[in-house]
Amino acid sequence: MAVRGGRLDFLVPHFLRGQLLRPGFVRLSLRLGAAQQMPSWAKLQFLNAGVSPEDLTRVLTRVTSLISWVDEWESLGRAHEQGGRDALALGRESQAARRFLAASAAYNFSQYVVFLDMNRKQRLHDSCVRAYAQAAPLLDVPAQPFEVTYRRRTLEGYLRVPPGSGPRAVVVIFNGTNAVKEELHWWSDAFLDRGIATVMFDGPGLGRTFHKLSWVAEPRPLGTAILNAIESHPELDPGAVSFVGMSLGGYMAIRMASHDPRIRSVAAVSPPYSAAIYWNVTLAGLRRELAALYHIEEREMTSVIEKITLADVLPSLKTPLMVSGGGHDHITPGSEAWRIFEGARCERELVFYPRGAHDCFNVLSDLRPRVVSWTVRQLEKHHPARAPVSGAEDQLLAGALSPADAVDLDFAAALRGESTHVQWNPGAVAGEPARWNFLWRPPRSAGDIEVVHRVA
Repeated sequence: MAVRGGRLDFLVPHFLRGQLLRPGFVRLSLRLGAAQQMPSWAKLQFLNAGVSPEDLTRVLTRVTSLISWVDEWESLGRAHEQGGRDALALGRESQAARRFLAASAAYNFSQYVVFLDMNRKQRLHDSCVRAYAQAAPLLDVPAQPFEVTYRRRTLEGYLRVPPGSGPRAVVVIFNGTNAVKEELHWWSDAFLDRGIATVMFDGPGLGRTFHKLSWVAEPRPLGTAILNAIESHPELDPGAVSFVGMSLGGYMAIRMASHDPRIRSVAAVSPPYSAAIYWNVTLAGLRRELAALYHIEEREMTSVIEKITLADVLPSLKTPLMVSGGGHDHITPGSEAWRIFEGARCERELVFYPRGAHDCFNVLSDLRPRVVSWTVRQLEKHHPARAPVSGAEDQLLAGALSPADAVDLDFAAALRGESTHVQWNPGAVAGEPARWNFLWRPPRSAGDIEVVHRVA
């Protein structure tokens, strides 16, 4: 089986990265035990995606090559999947759901570094999808299939609707390149906690549709198809829909929002302003991976990649926008988030982490609550709370409202000391700068997160 470095390139210190980095260097690093020495900030990419600290340690101690990376993660996925079946046979549904989710995450990380043996990659991806499908009906908020017909094809996602009466505001969440909708589960949970329904969807050209590069270049018709599908679900409010996207999924969410006014807000995490940045600035290995994903030669990508840009749509974007990026993002440079923020003319916010990594995975404890709260506030403008209250309760609420309540309920709760910090993954470090520490540089403490916030 042929494999390449892929996202494992973060094992190499920053000053050794760039155009000179080759898969052979990564293989040598793994052979020398680099996986076991993975810094705590890099581990957050796995811990925040459903991998337990114990499982991560077990896998990393066994990894000595890229091939063993694939095998060890796949082995872990099989063990959890079988454990889920056993738990389900014993009637332990909650335990079975946890094991299936862990299996899905393990299979997903197994396929991260497979780019030459696409049949193997497809099998691992199918295992990831299968494991999550087994967990879906067992979740506290079940995940039900959400299908969209597009260009005579059926594209699949997952819909999760929190309990309660009345149609729910909904957030559509898109994954990025070499990612799958199943790993968006934890983002979905965060929105569900705020009473927002979620649709997890493989963006066009991503996940199960990764072989369709043309869908990435022009995703706007699919955005319209998704919105039309939402209108067919009576439990959803089609007048209160937001899009959220990771990496290239964020780029596509912005393009979709520029086209259809039914999208009330859009949030993009580590999006590219133009995919040409992958060709001209970032890792040479990433170029090879993109070409392999879309089954074309690198030289052919050169003529296609320049079509993937926001330059033509940002000036006309009317939807409120939140864009975030990281200064230590080696896949989509953080400067892309600044270009989008400065190029747009709509109501917008920028959240930038000088030491944030790709998808801001090392600072999610700070970013995810920001994105969720901002999106909820945007949706509340179009979907006011409909919970009925009695006359006495109504009077009590009216008498308790303060000026801060009238501006922002979250802010008012914080002033009263009633708000609590949501810890999305109790087993993980809350947040840590993406940087390498050497003998002459003292380590930074966990939770030392720097953030730049701009509003226009």
